Amino acid sequence: MIARLNAATGIANLLWNPDADSQVTMVKVSGSTVYAGGYFSSIGGQPRIRLAALDASTGNATSWDPGASALVNAMAVSGGSVYVGGEFGSVGGVRRRGLAALDTTTGAATAWDPGADDTVSALVLAENTLYVGGRFTSVGGQARNRIAALDATTGAVAAWNPDSNNAVSSLILSGNTIYARGDFTAIGGRSRTYLAALDTATGDATDWNPNPDHWVRAMAVDGGTVYVGGLFSNVGGKPRGYLAALDATTGLATDWAPVLDHQVWSLAVGQDTVYAGGEFDVVGGQPRDSIAAIDAATGGPTSWNPDANRQVSRLLVHGGMVYAAGPFSKIGGVPRSGHAELDATTGVVTAWELERGRPLLFVGNTAFVGATSRPITVYVK
Repeated sequence: MIARLNAATGIANLLWNPDADSQVTMVKVSGSTVYAGGYFSSIGGQPRIRLAALDASTGNATSWDPGASALVNAMAVSGGSVYVGGEFGSVGGVRRRGLAALDTTTGAATAWDPGADDTVSALVLAENTLYVGGRFTSVGGQARNRIAALDATTGAVAAWNPDSNNAVSSLILSGNTIYARGDFTAIGGRSRTYLAALDTATGDATDWNPNPDHWVRAMAVDGGTVYVGGLFSNVGGKPRGYLAALDATTGLATDWAPVLDHQVWSLAVGQDTVYAGGEFDVVGGQPRDSIAAIDAATGGPTSWNPDANRQVSRLLVHGGMVYAAGPFSKIGGVPRSGHAELDATTGVVTAWELERGRPLLFVGNTAFVGATSRPITVYVK
């Protein structure tokens, strides 16, 4: 199933009910159209295989019907094209390996056909350049290890070639820099472990080198600061357990140094506050079970303390509320099956509650929900 919720109240708009028959994993919104990807074969009252376009007002499927032979992991919409990346071998009625551009009107694949020999996990569009990350070692007939830049019009592979030695999981564009997170230990011509900043012109890794000693699970860029969370105990040249703030220019850890007892899986930045979710029990010497609000200036925990009984996997801040998701069954002292809306100031759990197992995606002022048998996950795109 998929539904549309009022962003303020969390109440479903019952007239907007595309009713997907299986998991919806991602959504992109462009104007009055909601593009959806997932495992479904029917949505919006029509048969649609893994890809669909829905009317943002009614929830009905439009005539757009590209179909995909396997999962779509990433989308980017620009002008008359929907760029998709994933695990598919065909989409839009023709053979396309891992990458395709679909006409926003007809759903047919355009002539744009770079092709990738393995999974595409991340897409970032900057003007006429599409940056791509994943597990591939060839794209557009050129050797490109797990990261590449493509001409968004022709599909030609740019000379830009950071050459990662392992998977690239996510990309964030900030000015002339692309921050990359993944399983790599070398990228952009330099030794870089799990994190790197790449020049958008040359593809070279900049001097930014936080060099975490273990996996990074979450990353958020806020102005001149890159917040990271994960399993590390050292990052940015300083001891930092599980959570750190890095200078976006130098890569050095700032003086912001929250003390946690276990790993961080999710981060969200609100006004003067960094919200963290994970598997920890203590923050700054105070009991904080799996979720905490940390002062962005001091690094100390605030009084905000919803207290979840199991891991918090995803966090989103919007409109004075914090949306939390994970395998927990209780948070803020009340039962909540894997998802909750919390007041960003008080931590009080609101009456807003989704049907168990529906992943939430917040786009602008609308929340979209799709069915899954797995614990709820918040997708932020």
